[in-house]
Amino acid sequence: MVVSQEPAFHHADVSTAEHQWRQTLASESRPLIDLGLVEHLVVVAAHPGDETLMSGGLIATAHGRGMSVDVVVATDGERSHPNSPTRRPAELGALRRAEVASALSSLAPTATLHTLGFADGNLTAHHEQLACALVDLIGASGSRTLLVSTWRGDGHTDHEAAARAGASAAWRTDAHFLEAPIWWWHWGSPTDPMPTGPRLQLPDSVLCAKRAAMRSHRSQTEELSTLAGDEAILSPEILSHFERDVEVFFDGRAAEESPFEELHAEHPDPWRVHTSFYEARKRALTMSALPHPTYRRVLELGCSVGALTAELAARGEEVLALDESRSALHRAAETLTHLPNVSLANVQVPEGLGIIEADLVIISEVGYFLSPARLRDLANRLRTSGCVTILACHWRHDIRGWPLDGASVHAILAEGLGVDAAVSLSDPDFVLDVFVLE
Repeated sequence: MVVSQEPAFHHADVSTAEHQWRQTLASESRPLIDLGLVEHLVVVAAHPGDETLMSGGLIATAHGRGMSVDVVVATDGERSHPNSPTRRPAELGALRRAEVASALSSLAPTATLHTLGFADGNLTAHHEQLACALVDLIGASGSRTLLVSTWRGDGHTDHEAAARAGASAAWRTDAHFLEAPIWWWHWGSPTDPMPTGPRLQLPDSVLCAKRAAMRSHRSQTEELSTLAGDEAILSPEILSHFERDVEVFFDGRAAEESPFEELHAEHPDPWRVHTSFYEARKRALTMSALPHPTYRRVLELGCSVGALTAELAARGEEVLALDESRSALHRAAETLTHLPNVSLANVQVPEGLGIIEADLVIISEVGYFLSPARLRDLANRLRTSGCVTILACHWRHDIRGWPLDGASVHAILAEGLGVDAAVSLSDPDFVLDVFVLE
């Protein structure tokens, strides 16, 4: 079910059990959030106001500590009053943009606000664009970044989409990831599972700033007019959950969302490796850069449809080509069946590698599709595996939606392997390095 507007929260009778349950959720039984190693806070809100309700205190705290703060608001929330007789959606969206800017000035005057303007109620359609925007903000400093989103279990498709984008961005960047409930405070009950996660205690100065920011969102907390359809969205009862001196967060789950299976399922040759002159020239230079004529065992990480694999088969007694896309491996098998020394396997790199038994490893156009931590893990596995030669080749230009480019991939590999490149080729379009381990 697509929820196209935020619900009107009205006063409701809350039982003693429910009141105690909500108090427990925010109690000292939850650990305090650890900001000791955090240098950058990124908050992603589905709608204007979400950022203040769920994490206004955290934003103010981060600002007070001198952290870099980015607040991303995915939609303008223009459909919060679909039956308003006084405000058209575009007018309401402009009003809510102004409100979130005002709120952020109360919380963190030096923070950067990013309003993306995606369609309210249809954020799911922009999941990948939102994830890419978050990756761009986090960059390669994910290990020092805290990413906070709305909670995927909140009961709103836009809140879920923001959380999914956050989870994907966290997977790609290694950012620490938390989710924060908003609607759940209204509809949750003591019989619901209680997700784990930390809390943030708000001192008086921070709480005062948060309450001032909440007042900035007048289109949600006050009537637009006395006419039907212009009622306040957030009642005093629901606002009371966010006026407390504590904020509650749930542990987020960084989620792998590989684009490669869908890409290979839809396109028989997505990189045009069989027809592109760039690809053919790059393969020729790759093969010529190998320091030995033959190798006993060759391991190719990320073989796609197998064009380079076929050429490696002429230089290796045994060739094992890996890819995480089953569709890619199916297409590779169609062109490699005549090569008995080639084996294919569906493996996620680096987690699925196990013991590496190869004297030549090829990492071509795959390193920037790993997070920085996973790439360092791969380099460490290679360094301790006993393999002798590692050839890496990567596109020099920007890779949209991922934090690393070719140059940074090769820098991380060189650092992790502990050696300088024995052979290096710098092309306007790609960088190629051969590392030889003694």
